[in-house]
Amino acid sequence: MTAVFAASASSDPSAATESSPPVALSEPGPVTFAMAVKPGQPVPMQVVTERSAGQFAGQGATGKGIDVALIDTGVSLVPGLDEPGKVVFGPDLSMEGADPAVANLDRYGHGTHLAGIINGEHGEVLGVAPDSRVVSVKVAGAKGETSLAQVVAGIDWVIEHKNDNGLNIRVLNLSLGVDGVKTNQGDIFSAAVERAWDAGIVVVAATGNRGNGHGGIDSPAISPYVIAVGAIESYDSAGAMDWMAPWSSGGNEYRQPDVVAPGRSILSLRVPGSTLDQMYPTAVVGEQYFVGSGTSQSAAVVSGFAAAMLSRNPALTNDQIKFLFERLAADVVDGDLIDGSGKLEAGQSARYIGSAAKAPVQDHPRAFPDKYDGLVTPSGATWSGGEWNGATWSGGTWNGATWSGATWSGATWSGGSWSGATWSGATWSGATWSAGSWS
Repeated sequence: MTAVFAASASSDPSAATESSPPVALSEPGPVTFAMAVKPGQPVPMQVVTERSAGQFAGQGATGKGIDVALIDTGVSLVPGLDEPGKVVFGPDLSMEGADPAVANLDRYGHGTHLAGIINGEHGEVLGVAPDSRVVSVKVAGAKGETSLAQVVAGIDWVIEHKNDNGLNIRVLNLSLGVDGVKTNQGDIFSAAVERAWDAGIVVVAATGNRGNGHGGIDSPAISPYVIAVGAIESYDSAGAMDWMAPWSSGGNEYRQPDVVAPGRSILSLRVPGSTLDQMYPTAVVGEQYFVGSGTSQSAAVVSGFAAAMLSRNPALTNDQIKFLFERLAADVVDGDLIDGSGKLEAGQSARYIGSAAKAPVQDHPRAFPDKYDGLVTPSGATWSGGEWNGATWSGGTWNGATWSGATWSGATWSGGSWSGATWSGATWSGATWSAGSWS
């Protein structure tokens, strides 16, 4: 099995090109302008949203009143996220949580980049849902290390506290995953997100960055009770320069991405001095921005659009949001399922929001036949001999763990303990972040 945070780094030479300012391209007919950049150069949010953010704002779809839970490496209150009402901190479940000097801070640089995509507002960065609020649940510190126990504990916290003390968590972003899981059945990670979906939360999960022909997508995106997001490369706001990102996981006969969204060379907020900031100096743009690629970023885009839709019509259910996004998506690759239903067309979803009433209630096979009630109680399952309902942990190790992005070689996921279930010294080797690259 493999676990991933959807943000990554790679040595892709095309990812490390010099930046150049966007150019305006005139289109036939009435005088309109499309913003465009050259492939591999920093892609501003105006291209990512195809300028629909302004259209959404006119319709009251800015994310106002909607909280997006971000289970990741924390969020630092850099410019663009430092205004009151931008970020609220949930628990810090990482190994840094006990240190008040660094608790909740993003010392790795991944979570802040995604938060900027969701609701950041600073100069070149305008998030998809700028009036939404990010609820940060930190599960990894400066080394990008975490455990499945910490992530599942974070999901359980979101479920139990989604409406506490003025919170209104309607969306959960999981830019991470585990490789090698063929179906959701018997998968603990899938069981956790299915519990969140049952609680009415729109769960958005990155599919991973293992390539179009990998033959599967990561868990928990493997569960049919989430919106599984793959990545496309998109370089102009008219949608004329869109194609499938070759590193985006393409799925298999059982499960493919539900939709795809821009995820290459996305310009978002930087955490100066963070691990990624130091590891990838060529990804720095100016003083306050950073460029990253991968299904991590794509998932954040979809989470932002889900928040925007819910702020326009809070009565929408998670099944209806998923139905709209899939039904109105635009095909990217004809005759192939690697792009799922196609590219998310948020403007179309907003325009035909009335068709949400046609959405069926999802009724797919579940991870466990009986409802999963929490971190260590899937239908009374017991932890014995290193085996939990068929999910075997040989020697306490999960090999090939990844963060939905590119590969961080040698990265490990260190253990810890939760509710008596000890993950002491357990290591996931070869961890990667589902992103693709930091360029």
